[in-house]
Amino acid sequence: MRNRGLKCWGALAALAALGACATVPPDRPGSELPARERYMPYVGPPIERFTWMMPIDGFEALSDSELIVFMGANTAYYLKVWAPCGTKGLRFSHGVGLSSSVGGTVTARLDSVQTQGMSCPISEIRPLDYKRMKEEARAGHAGQPDVQR
Repeated sequence: MRNRGLKCWGALAALAALGACATVPPDRPGSELPARERYMPYVGPPIERFTWMMPIDGFEALSDSELIVFMGANTAYYLKVWAPCGTKGLRFSHGVGLSSSVGGTVTARLDSVQTQGMSCPISEIRPLDYKRMKEEARAGHAGQPDVQR
């Protein structure tokens, strides 16, 4: 097992070295993904913090510095981090984690999104009305697939 861990760390170090050669400008044209348009109408006003009681159920990058994290069937948050997050931005991340400096609470300007060995400070947190988004998608697109994440 130990040898396998060393191989994984070696591979991650090699990827990090390659990624360091290609940084992404934070405000380049076309850095927003189509998913952003779908989620933003359901994003609420900024909040200072949220309590994090369960594992992240998934995430979706909206740009190199914005993502939606899902915390269960109907709970999701929009997070904006100092741009870009990681060597290429959030849209190239395969997984994310969250820091919590105060026992299960994620706080804007204090905690961060963790991805690919990078710690990206959270500048903004907004709740996402994911339940309403799914309901409206079902009502407006009868016969078409539901909103997927």
